[in-house]
Amino acid sequence: MAISGKTLVVKVGAAQAGPFTLVSELKDASFSQSGANQDVSTFDVDWMKRIQGLKDGSFSLSGFYAPTDTNGQVAIRNAWLNDTPLFIQYLPNATAGFQQEVKVSKFDIKASASGVAEVSIELEGNGAITAV
Repeated sequence: MAISGKTLVVKVGAAQAGPFTLVSELKDASFSQSGANQDVSTFDVDWMKRIQGLKDGSFSLSGFYAPTDTNGQVAIRNAWLNDTPLFIQYLPNATAGFQQEVKVSKFDIKASASGVAEVSIELEGNGAITAV
């Protein structure tokens, strides 16, 4: 059964056990999980054989800039400024999903006179992804 995109919830916290707080004013989010497959084929086989090497996760968030979102957007910005721990919960149906420690690789704010201030955030995984 498909779920509506509007049910997605993104939360952040400073510790693995939480507490976690909703990141407000987001309108687009994505989560990518990848694994570096390694070729372990030998001369005596007809088909490629692979094992999974390192795994990774990355998150992309964007929406309206909310400088008063102290425990969400501001917490992400502060984790970037101070290189402090940051954990994300990415919950596609608002209650279940994934959690990972992350490092902030981008925190962009852009605005134009004819529009609103927008934020674009990139997070890179820093350790194992767990189900929550």
